Amino acid sequence: MFISLSNDSLDNFKLINEDYLTDKEYYDLKSGQQEYRLYSYLTTFFNNITILDIGTYTGRSAIALSYNETNKVISYNIVDQIGDNNHKIYSKKNITFKVKDVLEDLNEEFIKNVKIVMIDIDHNGFTEKIIIDRLKELNFSGLIILDDITKLPDPVLNERMANLWNGIHDRKYDVTKYGHWSGTGIVVMNDNTIFLML
Repeated sequence: MFISLSNDSLDNFKLINEDYLTDKEYYDLKSGQQEYRLYSYLTTFFNNITILDIGTYTGRSAIALSYNETNKVISYNIVDQIGDNNHKIYSKKNITFKVKDVLEDLNEEFIKNVKIVMIDIDHNGFTEKIIIDRLKELNFSGLIILDDITKLPDPVLNERMANLWNGIHDRKYDVTKYGHWSGTGIVVMNDNTIFLML
């Protein structure tokens, strides 16, 4: 599968589901500033898959990744950062929120329908590597999206994330110009997807 990326197409891509957001700030900014247009766009190339959103925070990524409603999004966070069990975000039919460590659920059966994994968590490079290594052990086939790979303001975390990114030997694409200003990367693991960056 070929996926073409351009700032023009992403910036003209119509985002939806804003009404479900707990925090609308940043959501509709242009590609290269924020990643939500890229995330939503990527889901249009897949149908009836499961998407793992690791690092819920306030749920913006989960909402973006739920764009294609044939897909199911499972969003993980080790603590509840939304903080309102009655918020409309929980009524989004194709998202399940889990407050637990995703590593407790990662097994072959669980990931057999997973095609996209988005990781935006500690930014220490270590936890992210554990998740990536586990996916590799399980013969995961699909896309792994990493946030904050190149330009974090904290120099220590930035170095750790850069080391993580540079240490990945699967086919990968630095798509920062289409994603988040602090660096967005896509790893293609055991899959034939090719990105064309225009």
